[in-house]
Amino acid sequence: MTDLTQPFDLIVVGAGAAGLAAANRAVDLGGRVLLLEKGPVPGGSAALSAGILWTAPNLDVLRNIQPDGDPVLGPLVVEGYDQAVQDVREAGVSVSDEWLDHLEWGRACKIDIKELISTWSAKVEATGGGLLTGVKDVELTVEDGAVAGASFEVDGERIAVLSSAVLLATGGFQGDPELKQKFIGNGADDIAVRSNPNSVGDGFRLGAAAGGAASRHLSGFYGHTLPSPLPVSPEVFLRLTLYFSAYGIMVNRLGRRFTDESLGDEVSNQAVVREPGRRGVLIWDDEVQQTRALAVPYPSGMALDRHAEARKLGARTAETATLEELIDVVATWGVDRAGLVETLENYQRASDGDSVSLDAPLPQRPSPLLKGPFRAVEFQPCITIPFGGLRVNGDSQVLDRDNRPVTGLFAAGADAGGAQDLRYVGGIVFGFVFGRRAADAAMRTSRPSDKLVAVS
Repeated sequence: MTDLTQPFDLIVVGAGAAGLAAANRAVDLGGRVLLLEKGPVPGGSAALSAGILWTAPNLDVLRNIQPDGDPVLGPLVVEGYDQAVQDVREAGVSVSDEWLDHLEWGRACKIDIKELISTWSAKVEATGGGLLTGVKDVELTVEDGAVAGASFEVDGERIAVLSSAVLLATGGFQGDPELKQKFIGNGADDIAVRSNPNSVGDGFRLGAAAGGAASRHLSGFYGHTLPSPLPVSPEVFLRLTLYFSAYGIMVNRLGRRFTDESLGDEVSNQAVVREPGRRGVLIWDDEVQQTRALAVPYPSGMALDRHAEARKLGARTAETATLEELIDVVATWGVDRAGLVETLENYQRASDGDSVSLDAPLPQRPSPLLKGPFRAVEFQPCITIPFGGLRVNGDSQVLDRDNRPVTGLFAAGADAGGAQDLRYVGGIVFGFVFGRRAADAAMRTSRPSDKLVAVS
């Protein structure tokens, strides 16, 4: 039984990827760590993921993909990727061979994420710290402007614990309608959540109450499109994500394209939130079906006819021999027929090199609808994590509005915002890299350097 009457070196609020990485690192440095998890088990959204650890392969690619990303935070992730992989290996957890074309430009490997969660959780509990689940109503203890611990409720009892530092790693605010509406924009309050249900902005609110400021890129978020109308659950979003949408044509209910599809499904997913009814239609031909839609989206991914699966589950889908027949069906879904006809005609002409007006840029790799049968599916946006959160520096210290560190307070994972802009350059890796960096900085604060355990 963990002694909660003695001070800790680090309290971590949230036992997802970032929280567990920080706890693992702090333990390696000789720290006494307390992990507080709101859910019934550790893991957070990482436990629901495919366990892909990935990011940009170098800084040039990062700058190309994220030209407006944070100039400090993004490069630290690229530079810290190898160490993050090494940390997983040192935990005795399996790591696949690396592949270098994730989403056509990223470096990636697959890890056994569930085994890692179990291993790191057990390590904290076995080395003088503690892991409490089912924790409610966390509040930070602030003394003379510095965070000095936390109080919380567990098993019906209110407990106060002292600590030299607190790390907020609650997974973002995607589960909270108020914060989604406030930051992402009108209509975002009911975006379906493609992650764990417990990430409702606890970290952001705790950090703000202690003086932390908001980051940039509050309106951006990561997620993927899913067939509509379908309820979103882990069983659905792991199977039916429309990864191949980058090779199709996306239109809104006016029949107009609203995005450059080749930027990626995660970009189109953000764009459709601003469209009428927050719904779109993806259209593709049989060449895309055979070469892209039926293909494995990434090594170890699932080869599946997502169109057929969506139809079985009751989503709006169409499959016709001719394009005219497809247009007739899609028009019954509330899509303007005249607008759709004009959009598809202009797309074809632009693909052939004609100079025509387009509602969205022509993709670098156009996918004109040439070969039947033709397919369509109505889709909805989903959110996995927000790109905005608390403002932090490269050591994951939470910053106030004047960019001064809030003493004793750190944030990592989806609670720390600003590193990513419109396009996505990794999820779990951000938690691993900045969880580790937060632990390093917190332990430097809580213990003199000559007492730290020398661990690389």
